[in-house]
Amino acid sequence: MIMCITSQGAHMNIEVLFPTLVGISKADDAIIYAINDEVLRRKEDLNRLLSHSWGDNVLSSFNNEKNIFALAGLLHLRKFIEESVLQFVHMTRRDKDWKIDHQYTQSWINVTKKFGYQERHNHDRNVEGVPISGVYYFSTNQHDGELAIFPCDTQYKQFENYVIEPEVGKLVLFRSDVFHRVGPNLTDTDRVSFSFNYLLNK
Repeated sequence: MIMCITSQGAHMNIEVLFPTLVGISKADDAIIYAINDEVLRRKEDLNRLLSHSWGDNVLSSFNNEKNIFALAGLLHLRKFIEESVLQFVHMTRRDKDWKIDHQYTQSWINVTKKFGYQERHNHDRNVEGVPISGVYYFSTNQHDGELAIFPCDTQYKQFENYVIEPEVGKLVLFRSDVFHRVGPNLTDTDRVSFSFNYLLNK
């Protein structure tokens, strides 16, 4: 709540009712090492799943496998993400009894090459429950395309997009209906990330 005094001397309370909640965390060095090790050991299997899902400059496993976490045995990555998703929901909702409904889980790897980007979109699937989406940065030089989060009310111009810079080990979480965009990779280095959609139910 924000309290202010109007030009007439009266008190006015301004309630922030519908914020866009975004969770940003960073895996510690031990978790990053474990995730890197298991991903690199499965590199050939992951590469076989890649195709041009979103233009010529973005390779993804999404067209060939809708839940790469279940297929590839990425146990440390999956554990870190799912524990973070549960923590995010428990911290941002008054009712705490939410659990992941794994039959709705989607997860995929993205390899964004030079000039690759993704236009403004969301991951809304029109399902009951609490849908959470996000991204984990596996490999990035931190200059290969930022993540822009858009305000929920696009007609209200007071707030600008919120820009998140990529970083190895960084995890970003948000509701699946939140619009976002991935800026172009203008470097000569591929960015590798894992994206996902989870659904939580009681």
